[in-house]
Order: sequence, then C-alpha cells, then structure tokens
Amino acid sequence: MIIARMLALLLLVCLAAASVAVSAAPSAAAELTTEAYVLRLVQATRTAWPELARYHQTTRVFARIQLLASDGRRAWVMDAQGGREVEMAKVRDLGVSYEYQRYRKLLWRGRPAIFIGLGEAPPASERQRLKDPLAVPELFSLATHEAFHFYVEADWLPLPGAERSISYPASAEPRLYRNRIIHQLLAAVQGRSEGLAQASYWYRRWLDEHAEEVQRLRQTDRSEGSARHVESIANLLARGLHPRSAEGAQLMLEALAHQAQTDFLAADLESYVLGDLAGYLLERQGVDWLARMAQGETPLAMLLESVTPVAAPADEAMERRIRKAIAAANRQAAQAFEPFLQRFHDPAGGHLLVPNRAMSGSFEVSNSYRLTTQPGTIEVGVSAGFALADGRIDLRAATVATQLKSACGREDLYWIVALAPAELEKTAEGRLRLERADLTLDIPYPQRSVEAPRSWCVAT
Repeated sequence: MIIARMLALLLLVCLAAASVAVSAAPSAAAELTTEAYVLRLVQATRTAWPELARYHQTTRVFARIQLLASDGRRAWVMDAQGGREVEMAKVRDLGVSYEYQRYRKLLWRGRPAIFIGLGEAPPASERQRLKDPLAVPELFSLATHEAFHFYVEADWLPLPGAERSISYPASAEPRLYRNRIIHQLLAAVQGRSEGLAQASYWYRRWLDEHAEEVQRLRQTDRSEGSARHVESIANLLARGLHPRSAEGAQLMLEALAHQAQTDFLAADLESYVLGDLAGYLLERQGVDWLARMAQGETPLAMLLESVTPVAAPADEAMERRIRKAIAAANRQAAQAFEPFLQRFHDPAGGHLLVPNRAMSGSFEVSNSYRLTTQPGTIEVGVSAGFALADGRIDLRAATVATQLKSACGREDLYWIVALAPAELEKTAEGRLRLERADLTLDIPYPQRSVEAPRSWCVAT
C-alpha cells in the first residue's frame, strides 16, 4: 500500500554519500520537469532491473517487466533495456488514473507491465529529494515493490485465513512485542551478539500470547516483508551498487537502522521492516529464503524459530509511547466508526456492494479492524477509485467495510459503503448521485440484492 511506503521515503533513496550518478537530469528542484523525472525513472529501471533479474531465481521476471508511466498528456514505457515515449492515445484506451503514485497491473503489447501515474508534475517533496543526483525516484521504488506483488507472488501458495486487520479495540501488547523484535533484529544486524536471541524471546511471546494475530498476519509478513527487501535491493542496484559490496552493505545497514527508528502502530506496517531486517540476516547466513516464501514460510519464522530465546530487558520508554499512541488510535477509530455504524445499522439505510474487481489502480488504507459485533473488516482512511460500466465511485479517507462473500451473482471481495436513507434517492435520470466529504458517487441506480434486501448491487 502507498501509506506504508511513505514511511520509507528517506531510506535507501537518501542515504548514499557517494556512488555512480543515476542520471544527468537537472538537479535543481525547480528544474525537475516531468520529462526530466522520467529520465531518472528510465535510468533507474535500466540500471537496476537487469541486475535484479540476475539477483535471484524468483526475481528473473524483472528482465521482462515493463514500467508504463504517464501524466495524462504524454506517456513513456521503460524496462531492463531502456525507455521511450509511446503514443498517448493507446494509453488513454487503458482507462488508467494518472494521479501521482496510482498504479495498475496490465499487459503492454503482450508483456507483463505495471502502470504508474506521474501526476501533473512531480510533487515538491520529490523535487526537493531529487536534488541529490544519487537519489532514486520514489516511483521506481513503488513500481518495483508492486511488480514483485503482481508477478512474483502470483505463483505463491495461498495462506487461508490471512488478513491485515487487528481486533478492536487494539491491544498495545502485540504492537510492543513486534516493535521489540524490530529493535533486536537491528541489534543483530549491527553485530550485537545477543540480538537474535532477544528477538527470539519477543517473537515467542508474540506467538504464545497472540496466536490468532500470528495466523492472520502470516501472508502480510511474507508478502510485504519480501517485497520491501527486494525493493531495497533494487534501490541499491539502481545506484550501481551490489548489496554485498562494502559500500552497498554500509548503505543497507544505514537504511535498516533508519527504518527501525519508528514506533509502528499498525500490524501490517511492521511487516515491511520485519521482512527487510529478517531478509538481510537470512542472506548473511546464506539461507535461500526468498525461494521458501513461495511455500508459505515467513521471514520471521525462518529466522527465529531455531534460535534459543534469551529474556530481554524491558524498554519502559517504548512501552509508554506505544500504549499512549494505541489509546489515541483507538479513540480516533471510534470516531471514524460512529457515523459508519450508524448508517450501516439503520434499517432504512442501504449497503452499496462494490466489487473489488472494479477498483481502478491502487488504494490507501490507514488501518483495518475487526469488531466482534460486525461482519467482515472495517477499513479506516480508505482512498480508492472504482471504474464502473457507466459511472464511478471515489472514496476519500472513508470508513467502509470489506467482506469476501457471495452476492450480486458472484463471489468477490466487496467494499461495502453504508448509505443513509436520504442518500438512496434515485434521480430523474435513473441514477444514484452523491457528494459528501468522504465519497463521490455517480452510477446507474443499483439493483437491490435478492439475498439481502438492504444490500444494493452496482453494475460493473
């Protein structure tokens, strides 16, 4: 997800002190046009992806993947061989969003590809960051990460019962345990002899005391952890550095240390840095861990299950911070739940069932919760767009439910938008139109579900 990625903007991409320049593009922020930004993207892609394809058998597909990028006016395609401008009309036919960081899996001229929106211009923060001629565009990092999900994970063994959500109200203990694991893994990365054993201690406490969460997070831990580590490797390769070179190893150490400075309050965000740290340590041990991810193992389990635990001292300052932050997050979640649940349980209201297959490109979610009194998952802070046959739905920091269910004639993951009675009025043109702070909707009037009279099926 994009939210999780924003925590890593200053990781490998900002830490190099010296290396081979990735581009001759202008370095001044004011001069970084879209075209200059694309040149940086092309340079990073053609430098890193050929090496990434040779890095491991699981990443060979990067020799064939294409990155298609557009701002809505011009479009470019790039891959391991280089890049070129392409006809904009053909890109418009794809129906993609050009908004910055929006992405989508697609085929381009018969080959696997990922589309990334460039936005109207590179944002100020990205222009400022790319004043450093060694910095790698964040859209390259995003494309590599998501392409790994799309084209490497496609062959992975699925894990039943896996999801990103946590129980509400959220408990501080599992977040504390996993943050302690992160800190102890960093200690091991930095050469402290007790790091792995103390990480194993907190890992086993998490296993023993929060077994249900362990099962739910298996997929996220292996998926996001693996993708983050491959992304980190690609960022090094984009600079012409090998991760096992002295300079590459030092840069990786600095990046891992930077990641571990954060207190993580969402279970799925922890998965990224846990996988990056564990992947680094497993590779240092000579373990072919990426190949074993496909069979359902997780980086943490592979690294720590055989390590004898040693009790670790408490970190009272961290515990106070995390308990305070989780309490605040619970209060904020309750405020987000209230209007949603009021609409959801209003007998005169309706549930608009939006199939996941209609989602247009990427999406953002702040947090995912499970309530004992509520079916499915409550998603807080959702920003996403859905392209339908004759209309569109856009969510902006919305609270919705998600549930895998058989409805509207097929099984799918449905995004469930709760509507108040007044919001269900049909227009004279036979459409459903709605504009509120978190939702814009203009679609043909939906059909009432046969199975559940309060559910309404959108036409896809």
